[in-house]
Amino acid sequence: MIWKAWRQESMPLLAFLVSVVGLVTDHVTVLLVGLFFLGLTILATQLARHTLQNMTVTSHIVQSYTELGQPVSAEMVIQNPLPWPILDVQWKIDLPQALTPRGVGTALLKPGGARQTLTGTIWVASRQRVRIQYQLTGQSRGRWHIGPGSLVFRDPLSWNELVREDPTGHELTVWPRRVPLPGTFWSASQLLGPQKGQPWDSPDPLRVVGVRPYQPGDSVRHIAPYASARLQELMVKQLEPVTERTVEIFLHPKTTEAHWHGVDVELLEDTISSAASVAEAAVVEDLKVGLSSTGAVPGHIRGFTLAPRDRHDPGDLLTALAWLQPSGTMDDDLVHVLARIDKRLNPGTVLVVVSPYWPDQLTERLEVKVRRGLRVLFLTSGDRIRRTPEWIREIWHFDQGGWTRE
Repeated sequence: MIWKAWRQESMPLLAFLVSVVGLVTDHVTVLLVGLFFLGLTILATQLARHTLQNMTVTSHIVQSYTELGQPVSAEMVIQNPLPWPILDVQWKIDLPQALTPRGVGTALLKPGGARQTLTGTIWVASRQRVRIQYQLTGQSRGRWHIGPGSLVFRDPLSWNELVREDPTGHELTVWPRRVPLPGTFWSASQLLGPQKGQPWDSPDPLRVVGVRPYQPGDSVRHIAPYASARLQELMVKQLEPVTERTVEIFLHPKTTEAHWHGVDVELLEDTISSAASVAEAAVVEDLKVGLSSTGAVPGHIRGFTLAPRDRHDPGDLLTALAWLQPSGTMDDDLVHVLARIDKRLNPGTVLVVVSPYWPDQLTERLEVKVRRGLRVLFLTSGDRIRRTPEWIREIWHFDQGGWTRE
């Protein structure tokens, strides 16, 4: 709460001086005028304090995430429980310029170019609750802070300017753009089709597809007692091969040779969009998806990893990619992130590397695992493709919203 009482000091002083002059000169009228204004000052102060304590302003947003170009509804709620109206209430909401507001109010840009203020003026009647509704449309990927909101108004005598703030802010995450993958993307990676797992994989003990007669060497733990009793013959459970299919996405969003060269924003967004497209498509195909990346997200400034698991929607993956920002230590972080996911790169796993160029550090670290059965795909959005290892199964290039197989 802020109380800008620019008249609070001048009016009491003026009233006091008029009262003294009336008392000294023995003019009753002047004395009464001074006492009258002094009383008005005290009354205005009490009304201002009471108004400031009881006026409330809160902000709400319908959901905490959205797609690029998709509007999200938000509102500011102003409540006046007092028995008198509040006139000419100026409301303000602080917004990033990456969000375009629509609806009531006028957007005013702030110096510096990163923030803007959505503002307007209303009247709030006595004991009235006002809802100011507007929409926000995300124009770029990221995590954007909305707020604070504030009210600027005066007391009923218009002697004191009051400011009531809503200190609580909200976060709106704008997910990266996704582009449909080619129809042959997963089949070419041998992830789909009739073959489930490899012949040498251990069976899945939770999937019993039938029974068969016992053969020497079968584990006694797989004996089916009820089937054996019914058929008067020793029977064992026939288990389905392992059906778990895992995709590891490794993102390295370095867009220039050296960090002091800056960031190619368009190339960065295309690279992150490629990773988001693969993550969403893998979840739709009912695959176990893990995501790792160099760069920085809130709470992890040296890269992050999300362990592979069954997901019903790619929300956590898309949110992590939306929050991701490049950093100057991504080459150093690459080694540490790879070390964290080393045990997850098992035979049969598909590793999808997404980067504007092939990082040389990956060659020596993945070559041995490729010989043991790791499958590697490379997705690039850069205009230069350095020499890549021969053991990369496929190379896909993303350019101008489409995919090309190299």
